[in-house]
Amino acid sequence: MTSTLEASFVPDFMEEEEYEAAEVQQPTIKQEPQQEASADLEAIESQPAKDHRSTVSGRRITEGNARLLAFVAKFPGADSEAFSVVSARNDKAVAGRIVLPTVKGTKKRLLKMEQLGAVARYRDTSTRTVHYSATQQGIDALWSFGYSAEHAATLNKISKSRAAHYRYIAHVAAQFASPQGYFRDSLGIEPVALECLISENEMRAHYEPVKQKLKEAAKRGESKDFGRWRKNELEASLTEASQGKILWSDITESRPALLTLGQPQRAGTETKAVHQGDLAVIRDADRDGVKARNILVEVELSKKSWDAYNSILKTLKMELDHGFIYERAVYFTVGPQVENLLKKVDARGGYGLFESGKLIVLPILDRDGTPIRFNNRISLGGI
Repeated sequence: MTSTLEASFVPDFMEEEEYEAAEVQQPTIKQEPQQEASADLEAIESQPAKDHRSTVSGRRITEGNARLLAFVAKFPGADSEAFSVVSARNDKAVAGRIVLPTVKGTKKRLLKMEQLGAVARYRDTSTRTVHYSATQQGIDALWSFGYSAEHAATLNKISKSRAAHYRYIAHVAAQFASPQGYFRDSLGIEPVALECLISENEMRAHYEPVKQKLKEAAKRGESKDFGRWRKNELEASLTEASQGKILWSDITESRPALLTLGQPQRAGTETKAVHQGDLAVIRDADRDGVKARNILVEVELSKKSWDAYNSILKTLKMELDHGFIYERAVYFTVGPQVENLLKKVDARGGYGLFESGKLIVLPILDRDGTPIRFNNRISLGGI
């Protein structure tokens, strides 16, 4: 039996090859009953604070801690190191440079939030990794600080391999948001606001209503092809922007389902029918024309198959050549295996993604900016 993390809500999303495949539960902030933790992934009990009401009222959670809470509500499974890079210390600076809080100090902040009932901890006993998740009480508290919790997520029945994947997605997302500017040199971008980081869970939440509409359309004998629907919506949004009905910068906000990739399907096609990245980085605030500046992010801990990458790269080629929603794609990896295979697939397919700079591979970085290395690589089935 698959070992799981038990908390409140986040479906164990599989990549959806066909949109009429396994049903995905709609995102909700409803708290599910606490279930018994597995032998491999155990809940860590903590003594609650005396005044639980203080979590919701905001009397105990500071603005800074609310930012941490908003982060984990977007990216469940984060570890303490990810939290430690999201915010800078206000009480200390060295020659005007950003100083990040220590991991030790961050753990103390998280413990206080845990005692208030805002976050929960879970341990993978095989790796000794501690994962954090928002609780329903913590999600409720976010509204009082002005954060949207519409698509908040918490850990629920997440397999060990999926929890590891979520951990590193959160790790990369934290570095995009960090005032340290981790990708200032490698990608040429400044730190990104939390609300401009769109998780896979959020992308699926926006895609799900479209999926249901297409299912209903199929019952009427109409097309159920998401790629065709997306193509029509793209054309409509570009027309509206060119006519001044909406701002160019509002395209993805007005039609967030467009963040999900998908090409029209025909017999023998090799492109993806539906594909969400692990993260979308929205950089269209200053967009004033047809070309987008957004980045699609994939976090790969182990290799997929040649055919799987060929399908993804062919889809990316068609998507990035137009550049209406995404400007480029970035793969974050550990070690050279994934990059080597991606380059071979790109060369054989003649996609030119690496040569054009539209596809970039970067190492997952530690908080000190050095590449992470796994001492013992364990295949996680290409996630």
